[in-house]
Amino acid sequence: MKNIRHAFIAAAALLAAAPAVAQVMLLDLTTSVPLAATFDNPCTVEPEVIVFQGSADLSQRVWLLADGNLRLQVAERTTLDGYKTGTLLGQVTKYTVAADSAKDLEFDPVGFSILQFKKVVREGANDNFHAVLVMAFDPQNLGLQLGLEAACDNGMP
Repeated sequence: MKNIRHAFIAAAALLAAAPAVAQVMLLDLTTSVPLAATFDNPCTVEPEVIVFQGSADLSQRVWLLADGNLRLQVAERTTLDGYKTGTLLGQVTKYTVAADSAKDLEFDPVGFSILQFKKVVREGANDNFHAVLVMAFDPQNLGLQLGLEAACDNGMP
């Protein structure tokens, strides 16, 4: 009993010594979000209609900081499978995307978007085709809305 009391006193002392910049967790969410999109490969001259389906496994935490700003911690893993439509019977062109990312951001409570460029892999091709996971943060509901776009670069200068 004496050890439990000492542990409680030590814990109380540590909490009392917590810095004034404490943060309050507003949201802690882990979910899988289905994704679907149809793209034309922007890296090729010939039109290609590619249908993608998959998901993004998302872990998100939002904190309120002492200064009124927000902190967003997000980790995601996106997997997509794509198939080229309009090919001859028996010819299937497969595309895949599998990539993850993590961010830890502090910001004013305003809306913004995070763009995560993910390499699209196609057997026998080596272009710069990327699927872009767009994560739009809404400060009103603290959620991320996910969408997909196509790009012919990796987003780096």
